[in-house]
Amino acid sequence: MKKKLIIPAAGLLAAALYPMTAHGSETKDGTAEKTTVTNMESELTRKANEIITKLREEGYSCSQATFLGLCRALGSELTDKQLKALSAGFRGGIGKTYEDGTCGALTAGVMALGMYTPDDNDKGIALAGELFKHFKDTYGTVKCGDIVGQFQFTRCTGCCLCIARKAVELLQREQVELPQPETVTWNEAVQSKTQE
Repeated sequence: MKKKLIIPAAGLLAAALYPMTAHGSETKDGTAEKTTVTNMESELTRKANEIITKLREEGYSCSQATFLGLCRALGSELTDKQLKALSAGFRGGIGKTYEDGTCGALTAGVMALGMYTPDDNDKGIALAGELFKHFKDTYGTVKCGDIVGQFQFTRCTGCCLCIARKAVELLQREQVELPQPETVTWNEAVQSKTQE
C-alpha cells in the first residue's frame, strides 16, 4: 500500500515559497554540471502564493484564489473579472458538490496549465495529469469533500499553495512562453543564475 503524505499548511507554504529545482548544464570542457535554478521559479511562486493567500483571506474560493493567483503572477490578457468568472463554478468541488467534486484548487491549476499551453493541447493534458498525480500523492485524494471532511477547511489554502508551486514548476520545466513582455523568460532566468 502506498504511503500517503500529508503536509501541514505551514510546510506547504514554506515549500511553495522556497522551491529548488536542479537542472543539468554542460561546461566548456563538455562535462555535466548541475546548477540550481531558483530565482525565476521562486519569484513567480512567491508572487502567486502571496496573491493566493491574500485572496483566500478576502474570502475567495480555492478555485478563484488559485486561478487568479497563478494568472496574475504569470501574466494574463484576461481581466480579473473574467478570471474570477471562469473559475467560479469550481468552488467546493464543482458547484459546491463537496463530497463528489474535485478540489477547486486542482481544477484551477489544470485550467491555468491549459491557458499557458494553448498551442499544444497534448502538452497541457500531460501536465494536467502530472498535476493531478502530484496532488493525489500529497493529499491522498482529489475530492473536495474528503479533504474538507478530514481537515475541516484547515488545509484548503495549503491545497491552493501546493497547486501553485507545482503548476509553476511544470511550466518552468517546459519553458512555456509567458504572455507579458516584461516578464522574464525561463531561459533568461537560467542564464542569469548560471552567470552568478
